[in-house]
Amino acid sequence: MIDWLSVEVPDSIGRPVNAGHVLKLSAAGNVEWSTAARLPVEGSWSSNMMFRCPGAEATDAKRDEHSPHHHSFTRLKSGLEISGNPAKFLMGHNLFGCADAISLLGRVVKKAAPAIWPGEQFNLAQFDLGEAPISRIDLTDSWVVDRPSEVLPFLGAMGERVFCPYRGRGVLDGGGSTLYYGRTDKGKRAKDWTLKLYSKGHEIGVHPLPLPAYTVPGLLDDVNRTIRVELTLRTAELKRIGLTTVGDWTPDVCRAVWEAYVAKLDFGEDTLNLDTLDLAELGLKPRHVAFLGAWKAGNDLRSCMSKTAFYRLRNELKDLTGYDIALRCPKSNVVPLQRVIRAGLAGRPVWADALTDALSNVA
Repeated sequence: MIDWLSVEVPDSIGRPVNAGHVLKLSAAGNVEWSTAARLPVEGSWSSNMMFRCPGAEATDAKRDEHSPHHHSFTRLKSGLEISGNPAKFLMGHNLFGCADAISLLGRVVKKAAPAIWPGEQFNLAQFDLGEAPISRIDLTDSWVVDRPSEVLPFLGAMGERVFCPYRGRGVLDGGGSTLYYGRTDKGKRAKDWTLKLYSKGHEIGVHPLPLPAYTVPGLLDDVNRTIRVELTLRTAELKRIGLTTVGDWTPDVCRAVWEAYVAKLDFGEDTLNLDTLDLAELGLKPRHVAFLGAWKAGNDLRSCMSKTAFYRLRNELKDLTGYDIALRCPKSNVVPLQRVIRAGLAGRPVWADALTDALSNVA
């Protein structure tokens, strides 16, 4: 899905956005420069997008020659900057969404038009959306793991071991819930493209969903097991890959580009420390925990049980944790990541229609 868009539509309906101006005054009180301010427009459930006409020029136009009121007149031509999260603006959430940039942008403009140009007659056909240049686009999809307790260890293991060419190793935030590839310090120029992986469950804890969403059966269970994988592309990278306008971004292109950049992640022989997991969440019985502890302490479990019982226990622990108690406990106390956590693409959630109905019924 498309999770962020920053574009400039070549021509608005002929009126600048009236949001005032930001001025820079000299010490003597003279205006050194001014720029049009951005107008925030509230969408669904208080999710805003920003609109601005940075400049305008007068153009001559003519009415219908067959009209009795035929005459020339002057109108304003002005680019319309649009920036924000279209999914949240239209639906109030970004748990799932649309990957058709033209359709998405058209719905955004149509929804915002009454607030941008109050009293104006609006015609979407006046907007050449397909030719609108893009300065930023975020593409996102989700991985789902088996248990909520596996999300943070998964991100932690990636931060330690997973490398991304040209972006290096991942950088975790202080809480360990977000992993960045290509993160830049505040105040510095952002990189042309970045990858970000984060716990969706932790994110909605900071930015809650609309209240009706919490009544949808199964939603929280899935969200808490979700790792969001977000790709951000900015102007220089968009030019490099030759996808610079809204019309370039069809659903198939969005999918292909997202997959191409995510494929850059080099998992190699990645590992995960199971001590960071809640062993009870893995379905371990008390006897499993006891035997696992004895094995970690360096004991050979074959010496205290029959061959049949040992191999039955071995198979159970391998399936549940990935540890092989037939081998010595590794000093680093790690096991292969792919043996412990299986993350797959989330796809469209089964509760998507129920969530849409819950929000639309209240809104």
